[in-house]
Amino acid sequence: MTDNLAEQQADSSSRCWREEHPYSRGNPKFPPTAQPRQDRDALSDGPGAGGNDPPDEVYSASCHCGRVAYRVLGPPVDAKLCHCRSCQKLHGAPFEWVCIFRKRDVRFSRGHDDLFFYSSELDRGWSADDAGGRVLPVKVGCANCRTPIADEGRNMWLAFGTLFDFDGGVVPDSFRHTCHLFYGQSCIDLGDDKPKWAGHKNRSALL
Repeated sequence: MTDNLAEQQADSSSRCWREEHPYSRGNPKFPPTAQPRQDRDALSDGPGAGGNDPPDEVYSASCHCGRVAYRVLGPPVDAKLCHCRSCQKLHGAPFEWVCIFRKRDVRFSRGHDDLFFYSSELDRGWSADDAGGRVLPVKVGCANCRTPIADEGRNMWLAFGTLFDFDGGVVPDSFRHTCHLFYGQSCIDLGDDKPKWAGHKNRSALL
């Protein structure tokens, strides 16, 4: 799935992060691609890095087998349901529940060596060993259980809401979807009061 906000952030290079040492500080299996120095510093010194106060909200997510787990520092900037056919097929589900975070707020606690990356545009994938050569945007999944984990953009991390373990099983308001995308391709009707866009938010007709 592509997203208006993610596309606006698509002018710089990508990173993944783990808990102890963000990949932006150097990991041989995820070599950095070229980007402006100012942007590198912003990613390295983002929330959760040394010298900053801890966030008030931290949310944890994991794949089905548990090999891959990560945290996000703070709530998503937006959440949406995408009904496009690509999301339906890639997820084996009627829609994709995507929660959008800035990549600087993502920390992997385990499983960074168990990730697999796939580009639907290029129809090719990369293992963790080859991840430095991946071409964004990509789908990120667990190489073991094949759970879809996120869509990785250049600055944004489009997490899948069903992977999060919320306290008491209650979904926070910030994770609840604000609109529907590609609703004309939906295979089930959701009778909520959220805006239903024919394509991307603010760039297509409301249905």
